[in-house]
Formats: sequence, structure tokens, C-alpha cells
Amino acid sequence: MRILFIIFLFPFFSFSQDSLNMSLLGYLDYPNTNGIDIWGYVDSSGNEYAIVGLRDGVSVVDVTDPTNPDEKFFIPDVYSIWRDIKTWNNYAYVTTESDTGLLVIDLNDMSGNTYWHVKDFIGDNSIDTIHFEAAHNLYIDENGIAYIFGASNPPGQSIPPNGAIILDLNIDPINPTYLGNWNDHYIHDGMVRNDTLWAACVYYGSAFCIDVLDKTSPNTLASVNTPNSFTHNVWLSDDGNYIFTTDEQGGAFVTAYNVDDLNNIYEVDRLQTDPGSNSIPHNSFVDGNFLVTSYYTNGTVVYDITYPDNMVEIAYYDSYPGSGWGFYGCWGTYPYLPSGNIISSDINSANNGGGKLLIYSREFQQACQLEGNITDYSNGNSISNANVSIINTNFSSFSNLNGFYQISTLDSGLYQVVFSAFGFESDTISIFLSNGVVSNLDVSLNPTCTFPKPDSLYVFDIIDTRVKIGWKNMNSSECRVLKYYVRFRELGSSNWITRSAGAGSGLCNFGLNNTEKQLINLSPNTTYEFKMKAFYCGGGYSGYSSPVQFTTSDICPQMINLNVSTFTFNPGKVNFSWNSTGPYVFARIKYRIDTANSIWQNVGGFGIYYPLSSINAFGLLAGNTYRAHGRLFCDSIITAYRSVSWTNPPVFWTQPGSPIRDGGGVSINDLSVFPNPSNGVFNILFDSDIKQKIKITIFNLLGEELYYEEIEDCIGEFNKRIDSDSYNCGIYFINIETENSILTSKLIIN
Repeated sequence: MRILFIIFLFPFFSFSQDSLNMSLLGYLDYPNTNGIDIWGYVDSSGNEYAIVGLRDGVSVVDVTDPTNPDEKFFIPDVYSIWRDIKTWNNYAYVTTESDTGLLVIDLNDMSGNTYWHVKDFIGDNSIDTIHFEAAHNLYIDENGIAYIFGASNPPGQSIPPNGAIILDLNIDPINPTYLGNWNDHYIHDGMVRNDTLWAACVYYGSAFCIDVLDKTSPNTLASVNTPNSFTHNVWLSDDGNYIFTTDEQGGAFVTAYNVDDLNNIYEVDRLQTDPGSNSIPHNSFVDGNFLVTSYYTNGTVVYDITYPDNMVEIAYYDSYPGSGWGFYGCWGTYPYLPSGNIISSDINSANNGGGKLLIYSREFQQACQLEGNITDYSNGNSISNANVSIINTNFSSFSNLNGFYQISTLDSGLYQVVFSAFGFESDTISIFLSNGVVSNLDVSLNPTCTFPKPDSLYVFDIIDTRVKIGWKNMNSSECRVLKYYVRFRELGSSNWITRSAGAGSGLCNFGLNNTEKQLINLSPNTTYEFKMKAFYCGGGYSGYSSPVQFTTSDICPQMINLNVSTFTFNPGKVNFSWNSTGPYVFARIKYRIDTANSIWQNVGGFGIYYPLSSINAFGLLAGNTYRAHGRLFCDSIITAYRSVSWTNPPVFWTQPGSPIRDGGGVSINDLSVFPNPSNGVFNILFDSDIKQKIKITIFNLLGEELYYEEIEDCIGEFNKRIDSDSYNCGIYFINIETENSILTSKLIIN
């Protein structure tokens, strides 16, 4: 015999919970298992029942007397963490993901002894058949057509459609007839009305609209992505013009969409209960003007959806003692009992962590709605981001970009509403608000901000095709900037080009602090003018400033006559040269082996500064074909000021083969000591043709060694800066020694 704990009177409830406009009438604990989904059933005598999915079976509970719930029977079943229920006529249909097929329960027999597990479904032509042993969820429409979602079979068996399997319950409710399927995507949950399936494709992150008039060939009509891309549940409004979705993610939204035109589905509103708590919405059900939603750690929540573009949270009962993210607490809810009572199933809110059935009374009604437009009294312009607050309530809102606002409160009465916007005088207005009624109140506010024009305009970083413009920060104690417009044109042209400076959304709490913007795609050596306009928080805006002129630079020239010279007796070395004519600051040379995916190598580091027009590269591989290209830069800081492109086509060459070196000979070149004479700080510069060991020694006239350094595997250009301020004035000798040669240079220190 199962052990049940039943509450009879609310005052004896053993834990205190947060609630609004809902009361707990009774509950039933399942101490040795966990709750899953829930559905309702009413018999021919009007008795109301809760059918509760549990991890170890199905419980049918008489809740006609909500203070005294009475379990009529329990059907044990294979263990599963998913179990979903729907009813048709006097039968309950249960899916589970634990390979027991479709459980059919005869609710005419309240002993619980009449039930079947069905796995094979035959079409009316006796040819089409389908077999499934597990399914995530199901829905039964108003015509007795069942839709099985997320079906599967054990490994090794045939794979059934995991979108929707369509079954007819009318011919034989114990052995449903197979009609067809939709299998474009996995469906997690869904609902059907008027031969239209609304499917929550959780892994696709979208709600789909599917025409199922022809059960043998369903047709996808439309889809819409949901905010958190994990679409768990979707439900249609009674008038068929809106859908409501949940995303099973922490901090996700319950979202409303207008679906009146399937070619133009768009979001109209979204809500979170207890914003910032990171709680997870699970299942939402439309009940007339209300949307009843199960939240895992936040219990059962009710929204007023009379106006789907302004959903209002009007009731809740938090049945779980914890909070935040996690798959705990309320799994499902059912709001359709004739009594109006709401039944919910909790996973683990019983005192010992077991499941729980909860029965709630309705104490909520439609919200009081207030809407209107907020404008600038001086010019009639709309005021965006204006704050609207109802005094002595927690309800507040903001006007949109068009100055339109919506706000709600729960109870009828006379209220004072405060309208305020930065840069405007606040206004407080009294108005009587009624439940279920939309009241209109348009408000004009007097400005305190004079909306000054942008000031102190200037230009900098001018090059051939772009320029940066700057201006004074226009935020003040009276005015905050939302965004700027910049207009520019060639001097003498009649056509202005307009660009925005700074995004306008959500910045009015602090103002926009942008004071710079880059203008691009300009023409070289051309005079332009620009001017600016400021848009201020609250909806006001300035006129345009006086124009400021600037002239772009000439185009940076292309590199000309890039040449490559190789060295027969040094295959690892190559010389690059080019024409040095034309105004530029530095050149860049890049080379690579002429094979796919080889890496470009820079020559000369950051750049080769004008007037140098030649540079050596070392470390190339003998016998390989290379390519190189070059580019000129006309500013050492603004590297965007450069030739339009690299030299094209690239220069191609093949390195000589490895030479046979006779003993001896000089293996370093171009020894230079500078400045010379020196004040004590000088550079030693030379090229090493091969990878070799180098010794650097500095002697005075007495032959005393003052400096010594060894460099292993030296190759390429060597440039060493030496600070010898401790040396006396006089003559010194610098020796550069290799394995087969010594080069000497004289140094004078003044």
C-alpha cells in the first residue's frame, strides 16, 4: 500500500511560501518518488481528478474536494524521469522514455486494474504501420487525434519518426490507428488546434507551425526562433492570433508572438518571473485571458495576457523552498478544471524531498491597464525612455522610441502616476484604474534641457580616404545625449551623407560619451565639410552645427620596380631593391616560398624607412622558388595610410643551389661603426652571410680588452648598440672574428 500524506486544512500546512493571489487548498505528498508532469480529468458526474506522472508510475487522485485529495489508484510502471499524460473521452494516454510504449488507462474503472501498453500501430489500410517503445510527450486535439512527440526505439530496432507520429483514437481508443507523421525536426512538445500543429523544436531553438489537415502529408507553414534558442513548449491563444513559448534555460523568458500573418511572425512581449533569479520556465498553458506557467524553482506563475503586447504577472505560488537555477520544484501545471482550481505537480518539494501534488484556488483577475503617449510640450515631439511609475506600487515602465508607454497594476482604484524624463519637468496625475479595462492617458512634459548644438568640432588623423572627427562632450546636468548625426559632403556638392555616431538604445541613464568618429570611403586630395546634430534623452534634438572644412591627403603611391638579386656563393641571401621616388615614410617587403599555405616573412622588421631603397634578407633555402611583394606607407603612425595594394603581380625567383666554399674568405660583409667619432654611444652593424659563431672584441691602444661578446649561430643583419660612456676619450679598435676571418674597425671617442 502506498503511503500518502494529505493536508486537510490550509492552516496546518507545514511550511510558509511566497504567494500572490493564489492560495494552497490542499496537497498530497509522494514521499518515495519524484513528481513529473500532470493533467486533469472530469468524469460524467463532475468529479475532478489529477493524473500525476511519477518516476515509478501514474497516480490518479480525486481532487473534487481540494482540501481532501484522495488517491483512487496507482499504476506502477518502469522507472523514468519523463512521463507525460493527456486524456480523451474516458481514457488517459501516457508516454515515457523508458520503452514501455503508449500506456492507455481506462478511467471508467477507478480500481486502476484496466490498462494496456501499446507499441504497434496499424494504418487503416492495414499496410502502413509504426512501432515505437518510447516517446517524450504527446498531445490530443479536439477531434481525438493524438500526436506523439520525440518517439524512439531501443538500439538495433527501426528508428521511428521523432517529430510527430499521428494516431486516431476514435476507431479503437485502446488500439489507435496510425495516420502519418511529420519528421523534419525533433519535437519536444506541442499542441494542435484546427488541424494546425504548433511544435516546440527544442534543439532547433524554434517554434514551428505545421498544417496537418492531410495527416498523411503534413506541411510546414512557418517557424520563429525563440529568445534563448531552446524552445521547450508552445501554446496558442484562444483567438488563434498569438503563441506563447518557453525556453528551458536559466533566466529564460516566456515570450509572446503575433502569428496572425504566418509570413510575418514577430515578437510582441517577453517576461521573466523574479528577474535575476536565473529560474527556468518549463510549461505554459493559455486559459482564456491568462497564461499559467510552471517554473522549476519558482512554482506556479500566472500572467494576464489580455493584451499580449503587455503581459502582466498577476499571481504566483512558490512551492519550492529553494531558488535560482536548477531542475527542482514545479514540473507541470493544469488550469482547466471546471472548478477553476489549478493543480500542479512538483518534482521534490515534499518535506522529505519527494514529489507533491498541489491544489490552488484562483484569487486573481485581469490587471488594470494604462497606456498613452508622452510628448514634449514645447514642440509636440515624442519623448522616449520616459519613466512611468504608479505611486505605492512596484509597477513602473518606460516609453518606447515613439513615446508610447504601457503600465499595469493588479487592483482597481484611484492611483497617482508619475511621469518623468531626463531634461523635462516631472508630472504627477491621478487616475482611476479598473480591472480588465485599458485606460488611456496622454501626457506632455515641459523641457528643462535647451538641446544645444554639438560644439568645438575638429578633425585629426587625416589621410587619403578617411578622417577622424571630434567634438565636445555634450552631456550636462540638464541634458544627456542619446545619439549624434554626422553629415558630410564634398565642398560644393548639394548631397549630404548622414551617419550616426553612437547607438541610441539604453544609454539615457548615463548619456552617450562618444566624442570621436571616423569617416571613411573619402576621395584623395578633396575638400569636404561636415556638421553635427545631437539627439537628447527624452526625445528632443538640436539643430545642426556650423560646418567645418578639411582636405584629404594625396593617395599614397605604389611601390615601383621591386627587384630581387640573388648571390651565387651565398644561397641563403637575397637583396630587394625598388625605386625610392615619391613621398612616402617607409616600405615593407614580404616574401615566402612559392607553395600553397606557406607563410609570408617580413624583411626589415616594422619597415624600411625612406630614403633607403634596398635591403638584404637571410636564411632562405637553396634551390627553392620564392615570391615577394612590397608596399609603401605614407605615415609612421596611421598605417592605414598606405599604397592601395601590394605590388601585383609578385616578383618570382629561384634561389641558387648550395655553393662549394673554398677555405678562408670573408663571411661577414658591410662592417660599419656609427656614429664615428662617438660620444660613447655607438652601433656596430654588419651582415653575416652564413650561420656561424661571431666574436666581438674592443681594445684600447695598449691592447687591453675592454669588451667581449660571443654570438652563436649568427646569421643575417647584426645591429648592436653599445654604451661606453665609461671609456676615456681616444682611439679604440673593434675586432669582428669568425672561424676563417677577422675584420677590424677603428673607433674614435671624443
